[in-house]
Amino acid sequence: MNAPPLRLHNMGSQLTTGKRDLPGLNCVRAIAALGVVLLHACVPYLEHPMPGLQWATRDAASTPVDFMFWSIEVFIMPVFLVLAGFFAWQTLLRKGHGFLVASRARRLLVPLLFGMVVVLPIDLYIWIAGWIADGLVSPVKIKSLKFDGALGENIWGLSHLWFLLYLFLYIAITSTAAWVVRESPRLDAMIHQVAGKHAWSLVVSLFLTATLTLIFRPEVVWGFQHAFAPVPSKWIYSGTFFAGGLLLGYADPNLDKLSFHAPRLFSIAVLFLAAAVFLGRWHLRFDAAHKQATSPLFAQTILALVTTSGAALMTLSVIGLSVRLIHRNGIRIQYLAAASFWIYLVHHPLLGLAHIDLKWCFPTLSPVIKTLLAFAVSVTVSLLLYEAFIRQTRLGKKLGFAWSGPQTNRPSPTRQRLPAERPPLAA
Repeated sequence: MNAPPLRLHNMGSQLTTGKRDLPGLNCVRAIAALGVVLLHACVPYLEHPMPGLQWATRDAASTPVDFMFWSIEVFIMPVFLVLAGFFAWQTLLRKGHGFLVASRARRLLVPLLFGMVVVLPIDLYIWIAGWIADGLVSPVKIKSLKFDGALGENIWGLSHLWFLLYLFLYIAITSTAAWVVRESPRLDAMIHQVAGKHAWSLVVSLFLTATLTLIFRPEVVWGFQHAFAPVPSKWIYSGTFFAGGLLLGYADPNLDKLSFHAPRLFSIAVLFLAAAVFLGRWHLRFDAAHKQATSPLFAQTILALVTTSGAALMTLSVIGLSVRLIHRNGIRIQYLAAASFWIYLVHHPLLGLAHIDLKWCFPTLSPVIKTLLAFAVSVTVSLLLYEAFIRQTRLGKKLGFAWSGPQTNRPSPTRQRLPAERPPLAA
């Protein structure tokens, strides 16, 4: 990982026209957005429910659905965080720190505000309707919005929108740090020396930070942390992957090395992911059986190591394989990538409503089929809403979700570009 010289106080001087398109990353963004919807579609049917997570309803449990949920949960957000860091680094080089923070403020904070004002209230009342149907609360709660016990402790927060706030704060810190470095050539030279000669040491430091966080706070992955402000442990763990994306953009800007090693990484990643899921499910069983105790420290350490390893290796291998195997985006992928942020924003209440309907209308239906039906309904309705009210409307432009149509995306040896600036986003 010996990176070429780079000076932040002269941003952009190292960029050349030799950079190539990376359409595979657009495909990752589109498919990963669906992965987030599928993750949430599994929730009512979990054999080992996520501690602290309150859903609109609970239904019959399924082992296959449980495995699918926890497999996705381990690595789906690290994928988005690494890609976000990677694209942030590219934008920082091309446009500077001021443009980076201003552009991401528009693309993250405006949808976050829309989500808080429109989506979360709808979410809340759908959840209350499900709880009333299940007999967990009385109808008067629709008016009072006061809940006792676990419901009251875990209902208030940003829900699936947490990622937008976290990501913008990471961007703001990155932009501030870039400004400080730009004003100090001596500091710039020192950072370049450390990043260039000790890149692996930085990787190890990020890995150890993420692992230590999980040792003492396994609920970052194996539980639910819900609040309006960033939760420190979740903030640190997620931040290591965003920082990893920045480092990846510095050390391998075209992802040539990563794509070369991706096939080998993938086989190892699957093993670590499987180990993490099996150990994580054991950890959840242990905690459920021993409510006044936590897993032994040794077990939590092993779980943290394999979880961080599985998340990191799956993230890198998925990104590397996409670059290696995908050289152009068809119209469907382009459309889905353009709509992915909107899907992320609105799928949550749609899923809750679908889960309630499926429970009461089809009580004997297989949980696997219910999961797939809820997923299909949520994605389909999200896309219909996108086409009708967002894609070519004034609201869509305000939110930053408008899309004019397909772009030519063919590899060319004479005309090559850096990855698009639009940051990949999801749940």
